[in-house]
Order: sequence, then C-alpha cells, then structure tokens
Amino acid sequence: MNKILLIFFLIAFSSKSFACICTVFWNEWNEQQTIEMINYTDVIFIGELKTLADDCYEFEITNVFNGNVKKGEIVTGYYVTSCSDMPYANGKYLIYGDYNRIDGEILLDYSQCSPSRKISDIKTKRESEYLTKEIELLNECFNKKVTLEK
Repeated sequence: MNKILLIFFLIAFSSKSFACICTVFWNEWNEQQTIEMINYTDVIFIGELKTLADDCYEFEITNVFNGNVKKGEIVTGYYVTSCSDMPYANGKYLIYGDYNRIDGEILLDYSQCSPSRKISDIKTKRESEYLTKEIELLNECFNKKVTLEK
C-alpha cells in the first residue's frame, strides 16, 4: 500500500509532466484569444486532408491566411510533441500550425491547444457562428477574402 501511495505522489507532484495542458479552451468565441493565437502562429490555412498514416499527415492547401504556403500546395505535418494534434478523418480543416526543426528537417505541427479543427464536421448553429466570426477576423487581419462553401 505504501508503494502505491509513493508512486501516486511521485506522479501527481512531479515537477516534470509529459501531458499537454491547455490554458485556453476554444468552446466559446473569444476575439482576444484568437488574436493572440494569430500573432504566435507560423502558418494559418484551410486544407483538405489527403493522407493520414501513423504520426504523419498531408493537407492540400485550399486557402491561406498567413505563412509560407500556397493554394494547391501539399504540406506534410507530424505528431512532434505530446501537445501535437493529429487529424482524424478526411475533410477540410482550419489549421494554426508551427514549424519545428528536428534533426535538421523543418516539420509542420499543430497543437491540441490551438483552435485548429475539422471544419467540415461543424454542424451546430453555435459552431457555425463561431467559425464565421473567426474567418471574418482572419480575413481582416491578413487582408483576405476567404469564404467557406455552404
């Protein structure tokens, strides 16, 4: 019993944790939090998931808000850290990604803590309104005219 308690306390109060802890939850529209994310993200795009395997995925870019990518380009991303996220099924995604240099290679990664999500699965009115506000803000910030097909 003492060993179990000791293990529990070592895990619970360890100064190093391997879990991802998000300080922001993207359930509600918050313009200020979205602006902060925009300011600290390397690339923001809408892409169609083309390939998904193990810890790797590929998106075909359909719209670009920010970053060094072009419409029609295929970008490859990886599950890099415990905070990385992975797309789960084919469809369109809004991605707030970052580039990481690992073993001399530059890899695209997007976080569980970002507002990245599969937009082709949005079904509720509330989710749709949130996405509309977000696209309007991205268009305003980057002087774009991106619209989503209905």
